[in-house]
Amino acid sequence: MVRPGKWRRGSRSRLVITNWRDESHPKSGGAETVCEELARWFAGREWNVVLLTSASPELASTEERNGFTVRRRGGRYTVYLWTFVWLVVHRRSVRAVIDSQNGIPFFAPLAVGPRTPVLLLLHQIHRGLFHHYFGPAQARVGQWLESTATRSLYGDRAVVAVSPSTRTGARRLIRLKGEIFVVPPGCHAVSAEAPGTRARTARPRLVCIGRLVPQKRIDMLLEAMPALLREFPDLDLHLLGDGPMRSDLEATVERLALGSAVMVHGALEPEARDEVIRSAWLSVTASESEGWGPGVVEANAQGVPVLAYRRPGLQDAIRHGDTGWLIDEGTPLAPEVAALLRSLEDRAFADQIGVRAQRWVARFTWEEMAQQVSRILLAEEGRLAHPRDERRSRSDLSSVAMIPFDLIPEDVVLRFRPTDRMFVGSDGQVVLLRGTDTEHAPDALRRAGLPDRVVRDPAVRITVARPADLVSPDASMDATDGHDVVRSAEAPGDSIRDDGPGGSGAAMSQCGGPDRPGPEVAGVSPGAEVGTDALDEAL
Repeated sequence: MVRPGKWRRGSRSRLVITNWRDESHPKSGGAETVCEELARWFAGREWNVVLLTSASPELASTEERNGFTVRRRGGRYTVYLWTFVWLVVHRRSVRAVIDSQNGIPFFAPLAVGPRTPVLLLLHQIHRGLFHHYFGPAQARVGQWLESTATRSLYGDRAVVAVSPSTRTGARRLIRLKGEIFVVPPGCHAVSAEAPGTRARTARPRLVCIGRLVPQKRIDMLLEAMPALLREFPDLDLHLLGDGPMRSDLEATVERLALGSAVMVHGALEPEARDEVIRSAWLSVTASESEGWGPGVVEANAQGVPVLAYRRPGLQDAIRHGDTGWLIDEGTPLAPEVAALLRSLEDRAFADQIGVRAQRWVARFTWEEMAQQVSRILLAEEGRLAHPRDERRSRSDLSSVAMIPFDLIPEDVVLRFRPTDRMFVGSDGQVVLLRGTDTEHAPDALRRAGLPDRVVRDPAVRITVARPADLVSPDASMDATDGHDVVRSAEAPGDSIRDDGPGGSGAAMSQCGGPDRPGPEVAGVSPGAEVGTDALDEAL
């Protein structure tokens, strides 16, 4: 087991996060929110966090907020050179780097050296998107920087991908060599309204959430509106977001004579945006690619299902038929949207899928994402400090193990890698063994502290992790077919309650069932704080 050192404070205490924009930038999007949430979380744990990003005329060059420092220099392209120089100059004070790539990386490993942990954060693969913004020659340069240059300079550095689709692209298209961890972004609070009581409009309403940029293909939805209005004359569509395509989309609205049926709101304050979302029957996106799909999460958080094409990122964020629907590329939008609106006229059906959508996204929190990133940084520091100490074979496969509660000895202390994840299921402990195939999973369970007789017991189930399991191991490992029967374990000593359909509704202590507590689990509880002395001692 890799034994990373403590996150020491002192001369090498800086955590640097690089991203081409920050959340205050007028063109910010989902990637900026991820970086800001990570910066806020680490700063709250006494880290000296610096966010390096590009300048904007209306923003100060240096700003202190939420406990961390934002340094803005350079423009759309020169920010990469400026950030690289800053890292070289300050390399002796940098303890770790989270290098957020939006098509073009910052090449941080070259700036800070081979022993400083650099975590490459991938939001989505831009290979097919460069042509939206550049000519053929420039697009080829961008594709080369994202693939060949990144692969050469980052070597076997650890990678965080926000979805299984991004992970697949990182391996197959960019051909990155390092271990790739799937860590979905969090979401802000789920609607406080009681499940099933969402006050949607009496007339059918659609929303489309996201920046108004070419790859979102919002024009496809506008082109579908005339046919939809023939069947639903009182239908309206609300576009929530802003971007360079706004004037073009407004011109399309005028050309199609959609009049008051389409409202282009631009960027709204969170409360106002959520109010519009809550009023909708259905959220629709025609986006050709997403990293994870923040618009999907925002809609689901308000109890609104989503219809999307089966595209990277979206196919991970939407559970088809459960929290929304996926259609094949090339399928006309109008007939699909019409069929769903007819189904959603049944308020009981709409409430049912809305509740499932809220339960689905409620498991994705910024706290959980930040803790996973912190564990990966800890493991990466240990790997770089002790390159020969890793005993588990690295594999692109991961495994899910389900261990019945009654097989786990009460005096056992389970010790998994910091990057593994544990969940309390309805009838057993579920463990996601990252980077471990089913052949090596039994050895990992033995090293974690389980006796050989338990590992060999037929009731212990080990399966290859599916893409959905990398996001969040779900009911597939349990003997029920309900929802939310697997939840992230809380910190040791805390309890959780599962009141979802199929759940027991009984409080479960970590690694134990409703009738008895289980053994202590060291260093792996998703609810336990990471980057603290408590976890350092456990490691």
